[in-house]
Amino acid sequence: MPGEPPARQVRATRRDPIGMRYCANCGSEIRFGPVPGESRERHACPVCQAIFYQNPKIVVATLPLLPPDRLVLIRRGIEPGYGLWGYPGGFLELGETVEEGAVRETWEETGYEVELGPSVGIYSRPQAGVVVLVFAARVIGGAPRLSPETLEVRAFAPAELPWSELAFPTVRQALQDWLAGPRGRPPQTVAG
Repeated sequence: MPGEPPARQVRATRRDPIGMRYCANCGSEIRFGPVPGESRERHACPVCQAIFYQNPKIVVATLPLLPPDRLVLIRRGIEPGYGLWGYPGGFLELGETVEEGAVRETWEETGYEVELGPSVGIYSRPQAGVVVLVFAARVIGGAPRLSPETLEVRAFAPAELPWSELAFPTVRQALQDWLAGPRGRPPQTVAG
């Protein structure tokens, strides 16, 4: 609002990728640096000794196939990659398996119900702080629809894929791996 000071922003740096400042346990200021017993620098509280590990987020995605051989992609309606093409996918939620997350994200972003096939690949993007799991999938129901995250849902023949308009390097690599076939094992959840 006019007349109010701008909100203070914590800036992330290469050494401090999320801009963490205060301990979630005791409220003391966090320090980033060497921690006894750790092999790398960490966010830690000098008062209560809590260590705050920064781990990558898991992204689950699918390459849904419509008969006869048309691959469903979405035109992204959010940043990063607004307006560019990608696979349906997103962050895995706590309490769901990778299979459930991939099916849910596909439904939310395309309107299609899918049956997962084998994994296409696992892709690490350290600079983005994510690990991406991509599954082949077969559309078994639903109809294309838009969502707040999706500007367009379109099925492409392999020769029509929009290579120059892909949102992320992981999309390009997954498409190349999918086209190269054969794929990995079907997904499985291990109990316990």
